[in-house]
Amino acid sequence: MKCPKCGAWNQAYLPKCVNCGAPLPHNTGKQEASWEESMHKKKPSLEITQYEKDDPLNPVQPSSSEDFDPEKLNKADLTDEIEELKKRREIGTQRLSQMRRQAERMRRSIQQAEVVRPIPEADDMASAYAGDRAAIRNRQEHKQQEYTASIQPVHDDMPYGYFGDPASQPLTYDDSDPNAPIYYDGYTPESGDQGALTDDEYLPRRVQTRPAYPDYTPDYDREHRKKRKPMQIVFKIILLLLCCCLMAVGGVLIARHFVLSQGMQMQEGNETRVELTETVIDGHPAHTLTIYGKENAAVYIKEMQSTYVIADGKVTISVPDYMWYDTESSTYATAVETDTMDVTITPFIRYSQEGDQYPLEPVQFTVDVPLSPIRLITPSTTRAEVGVSIYEVRINVEKGSTVIIDGTNVSTLIRDETGNVSKNVQVLPVGDNTISISVKSKYCRENKMEITLFRAAQDIPLELDPTVLVEWNYEPISEEKYNAATPEERQEMHIPAINGTTLPGASITVDFPHRNLTIDPATGRFRFIPIFTELGNNEIPIRASYEGKKDSLITHTVYYMPNQDIYTRRAWDLNTQYNDLVNNISMRKGTIYRAIGTVERIISTSPQMAIMNLGTPELEKLVMLENSSKTTWEVGTKYRVYGDAYGLYDTMPRITVRYTYLSE
Repeated sequence: MKCPKCGAWNQAYLPKCVNCGAPLPHNTGKQEASWEESMHKKKPSLEITQYEKDDPLNPVQPSSSEDFDPEKLNKADLTDEIEELKKRREIGTQRLSQMRRQAERMRRSIQQAEVVRPIPEADDMASAYAGDRAAIRNRQEHKQQEYTASIQPVHDDMPYGYFGDPASQPLTYDDSDPNAPIYYDGYTPESGDQGALTDDEYLPRRVQTRPAYPDYTPDYDREHRKKRKPMQIVFKIILLLLCCCLMAVGGVLIARHFVLSQGMQMQEGNETRVELTETVIDGHPAHTLTIYGKENAAVYIKEMQSTYVIADGKVTISVPDYMWYDTESSTYATAVETDTMDVTITPFIRYSQEGDQYPLEPVQFTVDVPLSPIRLITPSTTRAEVGVSIYEVRINVEKGSTVIIDGTNVSTLIRDETGNVSKNVQVLPVGDNTISISVKSKYCRENKMEITLFRAAQDIPLELDPTVLVEWNYEPISEEKYNAATPEERQEMHIPAINGTTLPGASITVDFPHRNLTIDPATGRFRFIPIFTELGNNEIPIRASYEGKKDSLITHTVYYMPNQDIYTRRAWDLNTQYNDLVNNISMRKGTIYRAIGTVERIISTSPQMAIMNLGTPELEKLVMLENSSKTTWEVGTKYRVYGDAYGLYDTMPRITVRYTYLSE
């Protein structure tokens, strides 16, 4: 009965399909006979015979079951048995094919076999053909025909296993005959062939040699190619793999070239370009890098290790110049010790998150590296002669600087309002005493300086007090004014005095205008009042003398500058007296002037010297200024300064400025 679902044929008595398990329809129209009905209702018996693998002649008789019920049949086991039968049928088909191929090889082997050992000949006949392989070959064939002439082929009684043409039945020989020829065609049964001989049974009847080149035959060429076929297959496979690898490498290179070319076209199509401009950030010089490109493209700056995204067609990156050289303010800065620094910015651009990154044209520019400012107050020059063992070194720096004087960090002693800082250093009477100064201001490179304090070796001890006067900003008091004053007025007067100590019994000589010199012979203490007549630094020589010893001489410098109230009241207007000062500079030297103008350029920083224009751009009135005030000038700023005339500088009057004020 055919299954309506899968189409498989089943026995009529089965209720369900053995292939898919679907219920089978019953033929109700057919009238069954009584014997058919009894046969259908009778349950068939099942008997199975099993054979053990080790003993195939003694089957194991399992118990038979007379009550075999098809309804209780396991469909899964039945399906497995059917699949196993299919496999066995396929294996049988393969073995039959293998047997046919084996028979064909055996047939060709018998037909193509050749004699490799001829029938022995007489010595005289062998020597006649010595050296002529073709003649020997013909002789072998002739002897073979003589040996087999009396043997007739038997067509009805074929040897077992021969499937060839009876007309070309191979010759048979007696193996006991020592003169029988030996056949060999190179055939060796495969290990899987049924009935194949073992090595011990097969090899003694074969001579493992090949015919010489003159004895080459087409049959030998065919068998030789058959043996070399596996090697040729391996060689072809290797060659094929090598060709595939070369094609893959070529494809990768072509694809990479295509991608790069497309990327460059995209880059050119997006009109990516870079612009560099100078700017100012928080009062500090800076450079702005503007990159134009495709929207949402990512720009990576290698030196800054930062990525930026293009918005509205461009991205703007502003970087202060100090970020390239100030290691305290930037992690990617490089410390330098020169006035300038060459900077190279290497930008890369990527147009998509998965795309490649393309380098843009490097941007190169030069930035100025300012030096940390240092202004000496005491001493006013890098070399000075002192007469004290403890000397106060005072300098002016920018606020927030790191200051080291004579190996000591005095950064915390900087006055916020002025930027002044000082330190007392020891000065020995050995000649030159070198004092080192190091200043590192913010956004500047480190500035190092050395000052020399000279204190000569002395036979007669001569030393001034550590608190000796070094600056004087009051109006000098003349002797006449002092003598005419009342005791109450004298107490209110600011009278400068210089105190010191020498060898008891020594005499003191002061080569400077002074009064009231007193000496205590028992202690060697002395005191006098200097009289200042010139503004600025006043050098006061002091000499100690003692009989039998070399005089000791020290020169003490006092900076005299009346206070601003007294000083500015004496000033002349330089804006209106400019031509008069230029024409009469020798007569006006030391005269105090007031000047109002704009600083156009800075000539030097230590000491600070600048050019100020008192006039207009059309009619200039230039004056050279030396800054001795406490204010640091800036280019482009308008100031009101007070100073005393010093001389000429390249046809310009030179003024030493004492006080500086911003001009509105």
